[in-house]
Amino acid sequence: MSVDANAVNFVSNELSINNSQVQKVLELIVDQDCTIPFISRYRKEAIGGLDEVQVGAINENYEAYLEREKRRAFILESIKKQEMMTPELEKQILAADTLNKLEDLYAPYKSKRKSKGMLAREAGLEPLADLIKTSSKDIKTLLVEVGKDYINVDKKVDTVQKALEGACHIIMEDIANNSEIKEVLRKDYWKSATLKSSVRKKAEEIKDYLKYKDYFEFEQKVSELVSAKTGHRVLAMRRGLDQKVLKLEVCYEVESAIGTIRKMTFDLDSLGCSEVLEGCINNAYSNSIHSSLDLEIKSELKKLADESAIDVFGINLRNLLLQPYLGPKGVIGIDPGVRTGCKVAVIDSNGKFIVDTVIYPHQPKNDVMGSAKIISAIIEKFKVEHIAIGNGTFGRETLQLLQKHVKAIATGKTKAMLVNEDGASIYSASEVARKEFPDMDLTVRGAISIARRFQDPLAELVKIDPKSIGVGQYQHDVNQAKLKKSLTGVVESCVNFVGVDLNTASAPLLSYISGIGPSLAGNIVKQREKLGGFKSREELLKVSRFSAKVFEQAAGFLRIYNSKNPLDGTFIHPERYEALEKWCADNSITMKDLVEDKNIITKVDKDSALKATLGEFTHKDIVKALGAPSQDPRTEFVSFEFRNDISELKDLKAGQWYPGKVTNITQFGAFVDIGIKENGLIHVSQMADKFVDNALEVLKVGQEVKARVLDIDLDRKRISLSLKKEETGEYVPKSSGSRDTGKKKAPAEKQLKNNAFAGLANFKVK
Repeated sequence: MSVDANAVNFVSNELSINNSQVQKVLELIVDQDCTIPFISRYRKEAIGGLDEVQVGAINENYEAYLEREKRRAFILESIKKQEMMTPELEKQILAADTLNKLEDLYAPYKSKRKSKGMLAREAGLEPLADLIKTSSKDIKTLLVEVGKDYINVDKKVDTVQKALEGACHIIMEDIANNSEIKEVLRKDYWKSATLKSSVRKKAEEIKDYLKYKDYFEFEQKVSELVSAKTGHRVLAMRRGLDQKVLKLEVCYEVESAIGTIRKMTFDLDSLGCSEVLEGCINNAYSNSIHSSLDLEIKSELKKLADESAIDVFGINLRNLLLQPYLGPKGVIGIDPGVRTGCKVAVIDSNGKFIVDTVIYPHQPKNDVMGSAKIISAIIEKFKVEHIAIGNGTFGRETLQLLQKHVKAIATGKTKAMLVNEDGASIYSASEVARKEFPDMDLTVRGAISIARRFQDPLAELVKIDPKSIGVGQYQHDVNQAKLKKSLTGVVESCVNFVGVDLNTASAPLLSYISGIGPSLAGNIVKQREKLGGFKSREELLKVSRFSAKVFEQAAGFLRIYNSKNPLDGTFIHPERYEALEKWCADNSITMKDLVEDKNIITKVDKDSALKATLGEFTHKDIVKALGAPSQDPRTEFVSFEFRNDISELKDLKAGQWYPGKVTNITQFGAFVDIGIKENGLIHVSQMADKFVDNALEVLKVGQEVKARVLDIDLDRKRISLSLKKEETGEYVPKSSGSRDTGKKKAPAEKQLKNNAFAGLANFKVK
């Protein structure tokens, strides 16, 4: 299958990327069935060094092109089957460069039932419609002269009045189906129309209807709502619409629209039937054109808001998956509980489960000292240096008790900290967990998951549906198919960016490696158990259904430490082994020295002949891989501690600073865990001493911050935070669409108390 030249041009123009680069990327994807991670890492020479984001964008735009062309082909075939295709119409369809233009052209032909205009044409009223559009005579004179000629009793046109009505329906449909009029108005709508929301009658009968109070009387220009930073408003309004709390309508100046249609249709000053034609224009606009554009714009705004929310979700998820990792060290995981106790699980340095137990430090047993003894014994027996405690109910209290009563923790010999447990319960009840631990209680599985995600977040979080991890916004309102595709792509990107240890990786983790998938991942695990571990990458070819093509796509991302070939423990692809082995032989160097001796690596770096053989990009990547002390590109874990004088909301004090970690970023702000059950919110206006347009440019999920409490709402359990050094009361520009008077603002503490949570319509906070 060869790549369509038109597709290459389309993608190249959309992305402003060289045609030859687009052509090569599409050939690799379409003709050679290569994955995006493989292409962006191991085919840099062919694609001119494009990165993974660019390669992914080329693929997305190519798919959009295919979707458009598939629709074009369907429309052409459909109209031809109806025997209504004309050379001019076919030319217009072939020239249409957007799906909207294609749909405008197809609109008159896709109705499954006959319209009033079609019935009028069948009744022979089209000549009368033409006379009305061109005659200089007034309508009464015209109908007196020719009206009776158009009476057709068999077609239920038994009066002159009905003949006139039928002719008007033809004229109205011609106006409504005029694709040029629709396109001009479409552009005007996107430029000048507004989206207005209002509260429905009886909205108060809906539970939690006050969550949408900010949108009971809201109106903003459509052109401003296309921005990524306002997408959450569209999603909030759409949710209010779905829950029958809000009404939504696109508003546009009627006279302006009517004037546009007049200019593009009839010279009413020179026509006798101008009053009738004016009525046809008004009806065509109000009954068809406006309602069509209203629906189209609301749908398009929803689509754009979805894309924005999905993009934010993807960025948050990527930062969460790539956060610093502990690495191969044993961990005690604790899933806190009250009446049923705290479940304790121990994993070894490879994440393998060792043992579990239960402690009861809280009510009703309050066995604090007994619990401390058990944890101390586990620490001593398994030489554990790290304890991960789920940050849910009684997590903070469990941490404080252990810090106080376990000597190893109190002295700092063993580090204990809270770990975000979002999704742990989802994993516990999942099929993956049942396969891993078929005879184990759900809460023990949760403790194991907490320990593992502390040891290696990426390896454990891939087992959980990304929507359940807690880093999204309106994830249940956006297009679910697109969300799943996007988040799956993010996970695949992260897993292949980091690579995996072939001899310890779980099947779910392996399934995300380039070219593998769930079924083949299972086969790899089975073969690994049979062999007692892989000794070389070449042994992968003995795995059932692991073809040469899969080996090409996957091998570079699968590392084997202590292999016969030291290169198996690096990101260097096996296809480059021969060139490097020859270089070593020519220079009397062993392969072991190649990956361990810095002087030799420097020699490789400066060898211009080798660079010419490998290619500039590949040579650079190989030098980087050889010189990396660890092939894992993530940073190593550094201990973090919350303030120990707080455990619940009432302990906080306005004006004081608290260390915290960013848990989620939305379009209106960032949520921060400061060590208690409730997350605080840093509104985008409080993220810096300067104006911040995009929260993602300032903060990222997992980032450590020190935030000051601005306001505490005990009733709603909400905390307003700020990263600003001091309050000045200076004017700060509002975001698009707000009622900005340009007046001096009140100090930020007062502002935030009123509006910090304006974007929180039905938003779930931990």
